[in-house]
Amino acid sequence: MPTRRSFLKGLTGSVLAGYVALPILEACTPTSVPLQPDANGSLVGPDGKVTVSVSDLTAANPAKVISGVNGPDSFGVMVTRVADGDYRALTMKCTHEACRVDDKLVRNEIHCSCHGSTFGLDGTVHTPPATAPLPQWPLEYDAAANVVHVKVRNI
Repeated sequence: MPTRRSFLKGLTGSVLAGYVALPILEACTPTSVPLQPDANGSLVGPDGKVTVSVSDLTAANPAKVISGVNGPDSFGVMVTRVADGDYRALTMKCTHEACRVDDKLVRNEIHCSCHGSTFGLDGTVHTPPATAPLPQWPLEYDAAANVVHVKVRNI
């Protein structure tokens, strides 16, 4: 029967071996993973951009989450309509305590349920405790196609 001391020594060696082996195993992971379509059927292209239709965004329904797509901060991306032709791609990571903001707007504001912060459709803080606006991801608006091209990957 092993003693507690010998058991813990063996456990420490196993954990250390795991830390040494993990980077080697990660290096074996393929680097060119095929792109998967998000729930809307759009793909993140080789330029790191995803194309999102904004034809359904109106004054009454000014925001939607890009389903299945994360920004560079690994949080979801919400596209908002601030005004005609003025769209924003915002992180869903609250700037107060890094909680995920809600999918649905509350009184046309982006709400964080963790501590009650609210943000405008342009990402500005409306209600503390957050003091910094939601970061925006670059986007290009194509008025002819009524789509935005949001840069969600750094390529």
